[in-house]
Amino acid sequence: MCRILLVEDAVPEPEALRVLIEQHPCAGAIQLESCAFSQVSERISQSPRIDALFAPVDAPGAFPACTSDERAGIELVRELQDRGILPLTVYCTTRAAYTSAVYGTDHQYLLLAPYSPSEARNALDKVFGLLGHRAASPLALRSAGTVHIVDPADVVYVKSLGRKVLVRLSDARVLESYAALAELEQQLPGSFVRCHKSYLANMEHVVQASADGLVMDCDEAVPISQRQYRTVRDALRSFSVS
Repeated sequence: MCRILLVEDAVPEPEALRVLIEQHPCAGAIQLESCAFSQVSERISQSPRIDALFAPVDAPGAFPACTSDERAGIELVRELQDRGILPLTVYCTTRAAYTSAVYGTDHQYLLLAPYSPSEARNALDKVFGLLGHRAASPLALRSAGTVHIVDPADVVYVKSLGRKVLVRLSDARVLESYAALAELEQQLPGSFVRCHKSYLANMEHVVQASADGLVMDCDEAVPISQRQYRTVRDALRSFSVS
């Protein structure tokens, strides 16, 4: 599942862009969300993780109190980049003059409106290609003096233990490694959801769910916090559809 966030009140021609995204050959694997420009930073900080952001370059009216918001989208992307939570980014604008301005930030594509169906498809193809690479990228975890190379698909859940994490694997191994849960969340594919402030759960290994927690296929339970209940519920629904 690829989770895409569309900044609906700031990207040009948002409905046309939505239609093109929904027409992509891999649309069945896309979960499309939308929010206002002012809510982007908060949403990206939450789970489930956003894989790709379709962001404006300029954001007219996003900051009414400001004298100029001509490059507000670029500043937003730069802020997310500096915080280490920037998803794959596709810029959207009506002004070809911004082509050079966006290169001061990490991004994967620049779309000019009115959108070309072929260009929109190329942008999504690039996103899917990069996400596929990320999903296939193994984790290198140092535990007890040994570096273990781990396939993310083999990870059942991750638990935070202060400055360490406990990684439960499908072969019954448990690795304890110095790492931050937020750091691993950025490295792991979209099947991992923050179900609790101290846990990441791999939706591929969930066999049962309730308001209290998840039962994993290793016969262990992972808690769901009240704050994250709706997030986990929506993730389970979207994952079962995919």
